Amino acid sequence: MNKGKAGEMRLQREAKMAVRDLQSQIKKSGMINTQNYICLPDPSNVYEWYYIVFGLEAPYKGGYYIGKIKCKDNYPASAPNITIYTDNGKFRTNKLQPDGICLSISDFHQESWNPAWKVTQIVMGLVSFWLDSEYTYGSVDS
Repeated sequence: MNKGKAGEMRLQREAKMAVRDLQSQIKKSGMINTQNYICLPDPSNVYEWYYIVFGLEAPYKGGYYIGKIKCKDNYPASAPNITIYTDNGKFRTNKLQPDGICLSISDFHQESWNPAWKVTQIVMGLVSFWLDSEYTYGSVDS
């Protein structure tokens, strides 16, 4: 089996797990009880996942921040590209940073990428960076 097909199958499994998790939460409590984000693939392209981050404390309180994770054909062997579309005060948006956010979990740093990470875990990592005060390429300067 070629790498592209294996990556696609893995992403399909990850998508099923993510959907199943959300459905289970809704069935149990009538609502989604995630920790600050929802992340699901584009229904027509399993290589592109969209996320929404919410429920953060100040200075992000009350905000809903939307972005995209684009996996390469050879995922999980290579890191995905991470972008954000909503102004947020931490990272430059896709309009100002079209090549994505520079993080150790993004395609800017293939050397630190871990193929065991799932797309939903990438969003958890993104939120961690978001809440950290450390500056990274793609961070807003002021």
